[in-house]
Amino acid sequence: MKKSGWVLYLFEDEDKRELFKIMEFKTIRQLSYVMDLPSTIVSNWFHGLIHPRGILKNCVLHQSVVI
Repeated sequence: MKKSGWVLYLFEDEDKRELFKIMEFKTIRQLSYVMDLPSTIVSNWFHGLIHPRGILKNCVLHQSVVI
């Protein structure tokens, strides 16, 4: 059974030069709760369906797969 998680890199500014914090989440729903955004916005941003807005301009999101 595969388990996946999400790793969020939060940067100081939109240039993404200085790393502020790294956070790990089990689900998009948990991540969206912490960021105070709807989970559909976070998911659509991750899949490239919408442009980053607000705090998402300072973030990079990766899906990590643990086997």
